[in-house]
Amino acid sequence: MIEWVSKRYGDHTVFRNANLTIERGDKIAFVGRNGEGKSTLVKCMMKEIDYEGTLTLGHNVQIGYFAQNQASLLDESLTVFQTIDDVAKGEIRNKIKDLLGAFMFGGENSTKKVKVLSGGERTRLAMIKLLLEPVNLLILDEPTNYLDMKTKDILKSALQDFDGTLIVVSHDRDFLDGLVTKVYEFGNQKITEHLEGIYEFMERKKMENLRELERKN
Repeated sequence: MIEWVSKRYGDHTVFRNANLTIERGDKIAFVGRNGEGKSTLVKCMMKEIDYEGTLTLGHNVQIGYFAQNQASLLDESLTVFQTIDDVAKGEIRNKIKDLLGAFMFGGENSTKKVKVLSGGERTRLAMIKLLLEPVNLLILDEPTNYLDMKTKDILKSALQDFDGTLIVVSHDRDFLDGLVTKVYEFGNQKITEHLEGIYEFMERKKMENLRELERKN
């Protein structure tokens, strides 16, 4: 689905000679210290920044992207329902009410204007919007920020049911557990592939928390 060979980004080298291939259906976590290139690689995939190297997307790859500022990009003049109604096309329209209910926007809550929503509510709404788009590759950059435990569980369940390819940039081990089956570790200007779940990865690294990567060389 995606092939990537890269040397450097801009004037600052974040990783060199990184070679990776992401296959259809892969569920992958990008982990590592801040500043090691996780979000940079995502931005390269989204063609938001320039880079040296080769990045090839497979045929008919449709990307859905959740950035850390995604919730702030919602149109504040629309209601919750209008926000979703604008993006849902075809068969997926049948899921609108179910998803709104699952993400705690059922009943009268669907008529709220975006401008009155809290940060967590906006993040939830941005997630529903993304899940209703006709995509086969989801890229989520720190998606659990501002989400409470219940909403995290709802989102995780929805992503487990997603039958496309998933890339998650996150430090949230509980969210990643049972969701991803491959880990790409960013550090020391390289990307290392680990064919295992997040807890197996952490156990091998003797870590209790993914934030410990910040302190490791």
